[in-house]
Amino acid sequence: MNARETIMEALFAQLAQARFSAPINANDTWATLSRRLKLWSDVSAADQPALFVTEHAENVAFFSESLPGKTTLNVDLFVYISAGQDPQAIPARDLNIALDALEEALAPPPGLDRQTLGGLVYHCRIEGRIVKDPGDLDGQGLAMVPLKILAP
Repeated sequence: MNARETIMEALFAQLAQARFSAPINANDTWATLSRRLKLWSDVSAADQPALFVTEHAENVAFFSESLPGKTTLNVDLFVYISAGQDPQAIPARDLNIALDALEEALAPPPGLDRQTLGGLVYHCRIEGRIVKDPGDLDGQGLAMVPLKILAP
């Protein structure tokens, strides 16, 4: 397996390339991009949309005692958007735009069938349940997006 930190740096660089199809709070990309999670109450509206990349778990599977294990890095992405208090606004719109940008940033490069972060991993993809709270009631939107990275 390639070094975990090398993989995470490549993932971070890939996510930094995300561009929104329409502005979110006048931004076409993340106002804040960090590997250190903050509570949304500690992220000002001016610093949103924000993306936090977190590592909290790994799974190691063995298929044979004579072969090395396969490691799956479980990475969680936390997306914050300031939905504001405008009763005519549709906060889910901004979350959807941000999620589309994440999917596009993690799409396989042209001619390939999977995202390998430049050949460092077997695959890196969004996999699992995405939790969304658009912020209709309190003006603070949140999405939690699970990534699975299979590191051979």
